[in-house]
Parts: sequence; C-alpha cells; structure tokens
Amino acid sequence: MAKPVNIKKSLGAKIQQIRKSLKMTQDQLAEQVGMEPQNISMIETGRNYPTPENLAKIAQSLGVEVFELFVFGEEKSTDVMRKFVISELNRDSELTKILFNFCKAMS
Repeated sequence: MAKPVNIKKSLGAKIQQIRKSLKMTQDQLAEQVGMEPQNISMIETGRNYPTPENLAKIAQSLGVEVFELFVFGEEKSTDVMRKFVISELNRDSELTKILFNFCKAMS
C-alpha cells in the first residue's frame, strides 16, 4: 500500500519549490498575497494551511492554477514525458485523433 501523503507538508513544499524557482522571497510573496512573511513560512513548513482565498492569491502570485499546488511527486523531464506521449499515441489511434484535434484547436 502506498504511503499516505501529508497534504499540509506537501502543499507547503510545493509552494516553496515554485516560489524558489521564480527566485521570489517569502517577503515578496507575502507582500503580493497580503500576508505576513511568517505566515508564508508557516504554510511552507506545513504548520498552517492557507485560507481558500489566500491559496488562490498564492497560486496567482506564483503564476499557477490552484490545482497545480496539489500535484505532488516526482517531476518528469520533457524527454520522459515526450517518450510516454509518443508511446501512448502509437498504442491508441483514437487518442491520437483526440490529441490532434486538441492541438489544432489550441494553435
């Protein structure tokens, strides 16, 4: 059985990871969200949850959708993702048609 995820700690770690990848400080994020920096610290260390309103502000400040803050686990490289997609497309012609139409609509 898979080990249960500590949502509070995982959410905080994800926020911190994205913030650091943007070279943003806790102070800068706190200012954009309208929170105290120590509150950002407590969220990132998994001691506190943000309110739904603050969660939305955090996501917006980090340039991500709220759901992306809850995507935990190993990040895949572009090459790994590309190989997986290609193998799935080779396996399933219906999926190929769907993805083709999606890409066409997005361009």
